[in-house]
Amino acid sequence: MGLLDIFFKKKQENRNYGYDLSYPSFFNASSGEVISKDQSLRLTTVWSCVKIISETIASLPISLYEQDENGRKNILYQNPLSQLVGERPSPLYNSFSFFERTLIDLCLEGNFYAYIERNGGGLPTALFPILCEDVKVYVSPEGRDVYYDIKQNVSIPYPITGKVSSQNMLHIRGLSTDGIVGKSPIQSAAESIGISLALDKYAGSFYKNSASVSGILQHPGTLKPETAKRLRASWNSTYGGSINSGKTAILEEGMTWTPRAIPNNQAQFLETRQMQVSEICRIFRVPNHLVNDLNKISYNSIEAQQIDFVQSTITPWVRRIEIALNHKLIPKNNRPSQYFKFNLNAIMRGDTKARADYYRTLVNIGVLTPDEVRAYEDLNSIGGANEKTYMQSNMLPLEDLGQSTTRNNIKEQDAQQEES
Repeated sequence: MGLLDIFFKKKQENRNYGYDLSYPSFFNASSGEVISKDQSLRLTTVWSCVKIISETIASLPISLYEQDENGRKNILYQNPLSQLVGERPSPLYNSFSFFERTLIDLCLEGNFYAYIERNGGGLPTALFPILCEDVKVYVSPEGRDVYYDIKQNVSIPYPITGKVSSQNMLHIRGLSTDGIVGKSPIQSAAESIGISLALDKYAGSFYKNSASVSGILQHPGTLKPETAKRLRASWNSTYGGSINSGKTAILEEGMTWTPRAIPNNQAQFLETRQMQVSEICRIFRVPNHLVNDLNKISYNSIEAQQIDFVQSTITPWVRRIEIALNHKLIPKNNRPSQYFKFNLNAIMRGDTKARADYYRTLVNIGVLTPDEVRAYEDLNSIGGANEKTYMQSNMLPLEDLGQSTTRNNIKEQDAQQEES
């Protein structure tokens, strides 16, 4: 055994005495519901919120940029890292499905894990997502190192199990109170989600048992237990359930019917369900109109909420992903100049008229060239004069106001400045 083997063995043994910071995968709410990832997705609002966030970010193009000494930014299309992240991170995932999975885990678990497979030179060659319940996070006793323990999944085999160093694990965190492991939104909002699940169960039970006619059958005589049981079963089979709602009941032998159900309007059932939609949207910071809840919504407010959704919801998630990719995938000596970046222009664009006015303004003040505008609209460049920047000729510095503004005079002044 060599000196390096002894050193790494000792380091590995010390890691076994780290502190486990993992969280349970299910929680009990006071409503009596067990809250888990799968249970939460049974709620249509949770499903819609997770779907809109994950699909929005997965739809964004991501590129590897390099900034040169002059501050000019270029996309490194042929760089292996650009192709890895932007096209196919692993044999099982393309770029869209990979980032969709990333946001699903972040929205529900608060964490996303992916094992980084590297070649002999240490460069990443594949990213393999790992289920959160199959990962334990440990902090070394001295508090200077984080490592991960992956257990094998029977249905989804992983390329590695056991201890994995922080260098080889892409770990993206959501909101975190310790900076090491993200907090699960499902856990943090377990009570609100539990109420929504209980309301859904109540609604199902309401229609199954036809609560509009539930109550007490009263018989003037004394019934034997077997007779009462048989009468209850006959009544439920004939009048119970939503399919039998509205049927006319026929009572014999002097029996009477006493309704005992609380009307839904008294229990404010519909109002409570409506409030829970907003509660869940608040958890994920998704505007109500994106989950098709259009109560008290106007067109102007939708436009403002759409912009706020990009700035307050999408942008923080995107920045978390970009920072993690830059730190774990790009070699250290390339990080000052190379970086990953999502293109948010696609979801920030307004309607056709608004985009035209926006581009016209930027071209007129020399910020964009006509060809750059065409690139934003996914059109091929024309070249030539379209590669140049332009500015209105009637725009002058303040000190030149009152002087001749003909093109010849301007050219003469420029020539004089160059000679001096």
